[in-house]
Amino acid sequence: MATTVEPTSQPQTSATPARRPWYGDRQRLLLGGLILLVLALIAGWFVLASGQRKEQFAARSLSQARAAAEAGNLPLASSELQRLITTYKGTDAAHEAVITLNQIRMVNGQSELAAVGLREYLATKPPEQYLSPANGLLGAALENAKRWIDAANAYSQASNAASVPYLKATYLLDAGRAYKEGGRIEDAVRVYRTIVQKYADTPSFTEAQVRLAELTAGKL
Repeated sequence: MATTVEPTSQPQTSATPARRPWYGDRQRLLLGGLILLVLALIAGWFVLASGQRKEQFAARSLSQARAAAEAGNLPLASSELQRLITTYKGTDAAHEAVITLNQIRMVNGQSELAAVGLREYLATKPPEQYLSPANGLLGAALENAKRWIDAANAYSQASNAASVPYLKATYLLDAGRAYKEGGRIEDAVRVYRTIVQKYADTPSFTEAQVRLAELTAGKL
Protein backbone atom coordinates (compact mmCIF):
# COMPACT_ATOMS: atom_id res chain seq x y z
CA MET A 1 0.00 0.00 0.00
CA ALA A 2 1.38 3.32 -1.10
CA THR A 3 2.05 5.85 1.47
CA THR A 4 0.79 9.40 0.91
CA VAL A 5 3.02 12.30 1.61
CA GLU A 6 1.24 15.34 2.81
CA PRO A 7 2.67 18.66 1.61
CA THR A 8 4.81 20.39 4.10
CA SER A 9 3.19 23.58 5.29
CA GLN A 10 5.27 26.73 4.65
CA PRO A 11 6.07 28.85 7.69
CA GLN A 12 3.99 31.96 7.82
CA THR A 13 5.95 35.17 7.86
CA SER A 14 4.73 38.08 9.93
CA ALA A 15 3.13 40.85 7.94
CA THR A 16 5.40 43.86 7.28
CA PRO A 17 3.79 47.01 8.64
CA ALA A 18 2.74 49.44 5.99
CA ARG A 19 5.10 52.44 5.63
CA ARG A 20 3.60 55.89 6.24
CA PRO A 21 3.74 57.95 3.07
CA TRP A 22 6.71 60.38 3.01
CA TYR A 23 4.40 63.36 2.69
CA GLY A 24 2.72 62.52 6.02
CA ASP A 25 5.81 63.45 8.05
CA ARG A 26 6.27 66.56 5.96
CA GLN A 27 2.71 67.67 6.64
CA ARG A 28 3.22 67.17 10.38
CA LEU A 29 6.41 69.25 10.27
CA LEU A 30 4.69 72.02 8.34
CA LEU A 31 1.78 72.00 10.76
CA GLY A 32 4.15 72.19 13.75
CA GLY A 33 6.04 75.09 12.18
CA LEU A 34 2.79 76.90 11.48
CA ILE A 35 1.68 76.47 15.09
CA LEU A 36 4.99 77.86 16.36
CA LEU A 37 4.70 80.83 14.01
CA VAL A 38 1.18 81.60 15.20
CA LEU A 39 2.28 81.37 18.83
CA ALA A 40 5.21 83.72 18.14
CA LEU A 41 2.89 86.23 16.47
CA ILE A 42 0.48 86.07 19.39
CA ALA A 43 3.33 86.61 21.86
CA GLY A 44 4.65 89.55 19.82
CA TRP A 45 1.21 91.13 19.65
CA PHE A 46 0.79 90.71 23.39
CA VAL A 47 4.14 92.38 24.11
CA LEU A 48 3.33 95.24 21.74
CA ALA A 49 -0.14 95.73 23.17
CA SER A 50 1.21 95.66 26.73
CA GLY A 51 3.84 98.24 25.84
CA GLN A 52 1.25 100.52 24.28
CA ARG A 53 -0.99 100.28 27.34
CA LYS A 54 1.99 101.01 29.58
CA GLU A 55 2.81 104.13 27.55
CA GLN A 56 -0.82 105.26 27.72
CA PHE A 57 -1.05 104.81 31.49
CA ALA A 58 2.29 106.59 31.95
CA ALA A 59 1.23 109.52 29.77
CA ARG A 60 -2.00 109.86 31.74
CA SER A 61 -0.09 109.83 35.02
CA LEU A 62 2.31 112.50 33.70
CA SER A 63 -0.60 114.74 32.71
CA GLN A 64 -2.10 114.43 36.18
CA ALA A 65 1.22 115.28 37.85
CA ARG A 66 1.71 118.32 35.64
CA ALA A 67 -1.83 119.46 36.36
CA ALA A 68 -1.06 119.27 40.08
CA ALA A 69 2.09 121.33 39.56
CA GLU A 70 0.24 123.97 37.54
CA ALA A 71 -2.35 124.16 40.33
CA GLY A 72 0.45 124.94 42.78
CA ASN A 73 0.39 121.59 44.59
CA LEU A 74 4.10 120.88 44.15
CA PRO A 75 4.36 118.20 46.89
CA LEU A 76 1.61 116.16 45.23
CA ALA A 77 3.16 116.69 41.81
CA SER A 78 6.56 115.53 43.07
CA SER A 79 5.06 112.44 44.66
CA GLU A 80 3.16 111.53 41.49
CA LEU A 81 6.23 112.04 39.34
CA GLN A 82 8.41 109.86 41.55
CA ARG A 83 5.79 107.11 41.46
CA LEU A 84 5.54 107.40 37.68
CA ILE A 85 9.32 107.14 37.24
CA THR A 86 9.41 103.95 39.30
CA THR A 87 6.25 102.31 37.97
CA TYR A 88 6.63 103.09 34.28
CA LYS A 89 10.40 103.02 33.95
CA GLY A 90 11.58 103.13 30.35
CA THR A 91 8.54 104.91 28.91
CA ASP A 92 8.72 108.31 27.25
CA ALA A 93 6.55 109.72 30.02
CA ALA A 94 8.98 108.45 32.67
CA HIS A 95 11.88 110.22 30.94
CA GLU A 96 9.86 113.44 30.79
CA ALA A 97 8.90 112.98 34.43
CA VAL A 98 12.56 113.06 35.45
CA ILE A 99 12.97 116.45 33.77
CA THR A 100 9.75 117.80 35.28
CA LEU A 101 10.56 116.52 38.78
CA ASN A 102 13.91 118.28 38.79
CA GLN A 103 12.36 121.47 37.48
CA ILE A 104 10.04 121.38 40.49
CA ARG A 105 13.01 120.82 42.79
CA MET A 106 14.67 123.92 41.38
CA VAL A 107 11.50 125.96 41.86
CA ASN A 108 11.57 124.80 45.49
CA GLY A 109 15.15 126.03 45.86
CA GLN A 110 16.61 122.52 45.76
CA SER A 111 19.13 123.08 42.99
CA GLU A 112 21.76 120.81 44.54
CA LEU A 113 19.23 117.96 44.81
CA ALA A 114 18.18 118.59 41.22
CA ALA A 115 21.81 118.45 40.09
CA VAL A 116 22.29 115.09 41.83
CA GLY A 117 19.10 113.69 40.33
CA LEU A 118 19.97 114.84 36.82
CA ARG A 119 23.49 113.46 37.00
CA GLU A 120 22.14 110.09 38.13
CA TYR A 121 19.66 110.18 35.26
CA LEU A 122 22.32 111.02 32.67
CA ALA A 123 24.48 108.20 34.02
CA THR A 124 21.76 105.74 32.89
CA LYS A 125 22.41 106.82 29.27
CA PRO A 126 18.86 107.91 28.40
CA PRO A 127 17.62 108.14 24.79
CA GLU A 128 19.26 110.82 22.68
CA GLN A 129 16.26 113.16 22.62
CA TYR A 130 16.48 113.64 26.40
CA LEU A 131 20.21 114.39 26.58
CA SER A 132 19.94 118.03 25.61
CA PRO A 133 17.12 119.07 28.00
CA ALA A 134 18.62 117.05 30.87
CA ASN A 135 22.07 118.60 30.41
CA GLY A 136 20.56 122.05 29.97
CA LEU A 137 18.58 121.74 33.20
CA LEU A 138 21.67 120.38 34.95
CA GLY A 139 23.56 123.47 33.81
CA ALA A 140 20.85 125.72 35.25
CA ALA A 141 20.87 123.81 38.57
CA LEU A 142 24.65 124.08 38.84
CA GLU A 143 24.55 127.76 37.90
CA ASN A 144 22.00 128.40 40.64
CA ALA A 145 24.43 126.72 43.03
CA LYS A 146 27.21 129.03 41.69
CA ARG A 147 29.20 126.10 40.37
CA TRP A 148 30.05 128.06 37.27
CA ILE A 149 32.50 125.83 35.42
CA ASP A 150 30.47 122.68 35.99
CA ALA A 151 27.44 124.60 34.74
CA ALA A 152 29.29 125.77 31.63
CA ASN A 153 30.37 122.22 30.85
CA ALA A 154 26.80 120.96 31.24
CA TYR A 155 25.51 123.70 28.93
CA SER A 156 28.17 122.74 26.36
CA GLN A 157 27.00 119.11 26.53
CA ALA A 158 23.42 120.29 26.05
CA SER A 159 24.49 122.23 22.96
CA ASN A 160 26.31 119.22 21.54
CA ALA A 161 23.23 117.03 22.02
CA ALA A 162 20.74 119.56 20.63
CA SER A 163 19.33 118.80 17.20
CA VAL A 164 18.46 122.30 15.96
CA PRO A 165 20.75 125.34 15.50
CA TYR A 166 18.82 127.79 17.67
CA LEU A 167 19.01 125.43 20.67
CA LYS A 168 22.70 124.77 20.08
CA ALA A 169 23.33 128.53 20.06
CA THR A 170 21.12 129.16 23.11
CA TYR A 171 22.98 126.62 25.23
CA LEU A 172 26.32 127.99 24.05
CA LEU A 173 25.20 131.45 25.13
CA ASP A 174 24.45 130.00 28.57
CA ALA A 175 27.85 128.31 28.61
CA GLY A 176 29.59 131.57 27.75
CA ARG A 177 27.84 133.36 30.62
CA ALA A 178 28.81 130.62 33.07
CA TYR A 179 32.43 130.58 31.89
CA LYS A 180 32.60 134.36 32.32
CA GLU A 181 31.17 134.18 35.85
CA GLY A 182 33.67 131.43 36.66
CA GLY A 183 36.61 133.57 35.51
CA ARG A 184 37.33 131.47 32.42
CA ILE A 185 37.37 134.42 30.02
CA GLU A 186 39.20 132.64 27.21
CA ASP A 187 36.61 129.87 27.21
CA ALA A 188 33.81 132.44 27.22
CA VAL A 189 35.39 134.22 24.23
CA ARG A 190 35.75 130.91 22.39
CA VAL A 191 32.09 130.05 22.94
CA TYR A 192 30.81 133.48 21.87
CA ARG A 193 32.97 133.35 18.73
CA THR A 194 31.50 129.97 17.87
CA ILE A 195 28.01 131.47 17.99
CA VAL A 196 29.02 134.45 15.83
CA GLN A 197 30.74 132.25 13.25
CA LYS A 198 28.33 129.31 13.07
CA TYR A 199 24.91 130.51 14.23
CA ALA A 200 24.44 133.95 12.67
CA ASP A 201 20.84 133.12 11.78
CA THR A 202 19.77 132.43 15.37
CA PRO A 203 18.39 134.86 17.99
CA SER A 204 21.56 134.31 20.08
CA PHE A 205 23.80 135.93 17.46
CA THR A 206 23.30 139.56 18.50
CA GLU A 207 23.84 138.95 22.20
CA ALA A 208 26.92 136.86 21.44
CA GLN A 209 28.35 139.78 19.45
CA VAL A 210 27.72 142.15 22.34
CA ARG A 211 29.28 139.83 24.96
CA LEU A 212 32.26 139.13 22.71
CA ALA A 213 32.87 142.83 22.17
CA GLU A 214 32.76 143.39 25.94
CA LEU A 215 35.37 140.69 26.57
CA THR A 216 37.71 141.56 23.70
CA ALA A 217 37.52 145.38 23.79
CA GLY A 218 35.65 145.42 20.51
CA LYS A 219 37.88 142.91 18.71
CA LEU A 220 35.45 140.33 17.42
